Amino acid sequence: RNRGIIDQCPRCQNYKNAPFAVCRSCERQPPAAPPSSSNPGDAAPRDDRAFPADRDAAEFFVYILNLDGGEYYIGQTRELHERLLEHRNNMTPTTRGRNPKLVWFTTAPTRDEAEDLEQRLQQLNSTPAGRRAINRQVVRFKRLVDELDFTPSRPTAAILSDQPAPPPRPAGGIRRLFSRNR
Repeated sequence: RNRGIIDQCPRCQNYKNAPFAVCRSCERQPPAAPPSSSNPGDAAPRDDRAFPADRDAAEFFVYILNLDGGEYYIGQTRELHERLLEHRNNMTPTTRGRNPKLVWFTTAPTRDEAEDLEQRLQQLNSTPAGRRAINRQVVRFKRLVDELDFTPSRPTAAILSDQPAPPPRPAGGIRRLFSRNR
């Protein structure tokens, strides 16, 4: 399988996932001439007409899903919640039927930066040492989420309403000491 392997788009010379014929940018627009740069490694500037909503987006998300079998899927999107629903509802062929679970994400200010980070993570994911680095990042992220989880274990009436909380009840042993039935 070619999952996680990256090569260059034949139209614009940007990097893309190997299983696809062209990159996402070229897929959404008609064929164009390659960049006029003399250096083929230089990427063409993004044409905002291909992604009109990108102009209004404040941030983009790069995310990692854990799939059945321990594999990772790495992606980027402007709308994380919508994209996760697509994965969960089996609308994405690469994660269909593989029980995808979000295990890590970060934000980027532009689509280009999100795509660059996605590609770097996919390159890491293609080697055992890189997967170990991703594993460490996922564990650090989970620990941070666990540390920030301030959900009370047993909410009291005072938390759920504006009324003051009732006084604490004595433990069972103390209650027996003060009962009239001796």
